[in-house]
Amino acid sequence: MTPSVTHLVTMFGATGSTRPKHTFWASAAPLAVIVLGLVFLVFCLVDLARTEAVRYVPKWAWAVVCVISVPLGGVIYLLVGNQR
Repeated sequence: MTPSVTHLVTMFGATGSTRPKHTFWASAAPLAVIVLGLVFLVFCLVDLARTEAVRYVPKWAWAVVCVISVPLGGVIYLLVGNQR
């Protein structure tokens, strides 16, 4: 006994996918990544504002690096530019 095409479409959807179309975590995960990136950016900018001296380039250049390439710019600043 073979199932009809109509039965298969209603059972699996038009694309044949067995995954649910929308879940809470599918929409919350990208939002969490964005929020974590912004928190890390704010942390780096506050640290940059509080520090007295930085290495290699001026503070404004480190701020531009941090803002343009989140989170890589912040990691580079913390590892290379920070004098602590």
